This record gives sequence, structure tokens and C-alpha cells, in this order.
Amino acid sequence: MYLLLATLLLTTMPPPADTGTLIIEVQGIEEAGGFIWVGLYDSEAHYMVKEKAIVKGYDVTHTGTMRLEVHELPAGRWAIALFHDIDGDGELDTNYLGIPSEPYAFSRKPPSKWRAPRYDEVAIPFRPPLQRLSVRLERWSL
Repeated sequence: MYLLLATLLLTTMPPPADTGTLIIEVQGIEEAGGFIWVGLYDSEAHYMVKEKAIVKGYDVTHTGTMRLEVHELPAGRWAIALFHDIDGDGELDTNYLGIPSEPYAFSRKPPSKWRAPRYDEVAIPFRPPLQRLSVRLERWSL
């Protein structure tokens, strides 16, 4: 009886207070279809290392703005990179120079478009239980 009660309590308890929900409002979606892939990086050492990221994928069902939710995200400093995978191949498509040909965004606007941003340039603090972030997808252009 006590074991059943303890199990019930543990499985219905909310997540620890040091995690929360990040709501990302993605603006500038130009076409429906494909996926928005979000990579969340918790340190400079893990930044842009796919195997070290929390990766989430979301179906793009309409143009305009989408609201994405990342649940049980630990408190801390996070760099967030996302892109609209229009063709659905799971990769950020680039041209022959390595410049992205699909729309992308970061948790903060990078200071230069002529190179990939550094972790410290795009990282933001995340403080549970709930935080909102608004980003706009952009296409690289001169």
C-alpha cells in the first residue's frame, strides 16, 4: 500500500524547480511544409555539436508565426539555433560557399552575418519556470 502511494506521488509530481518551459515565438515563416529544427546548447564546448545539443523538431503547418515549446529545460545559459528545413531533409541547406540557403535564426541577433556566431554572442539566460523568446527567421543576403 505504501509503495503504491509513494509510486503514485512520485509519478504525478511536477518536474524539479530548476527546470521549466521555454516558449519560442518564431516569426517570418514564409512557407508551410517541412520542419523547424531547434538546437539548444548549454555551453561553449557543446555549441554547434549536434550530439551535445537538445534537438527538437516541429512540423510547419502554416506561414507567419509559430509557437514552439521546450519543456523541462534546465536553468542556465543557452545558445539556441534554429532553421526552417523547407525540403524536410533534416539538414540546413547551404550553397557552394557554405552560406545557408534556408531561413535560420538564433536566440540573439549575431553581430555579423559574415561568419558563424560564437556561443557568447547568442547565448541567453534561462530562468524557470517559464520564459518567452521571440525570433525572426532570416535568409542570408547581401
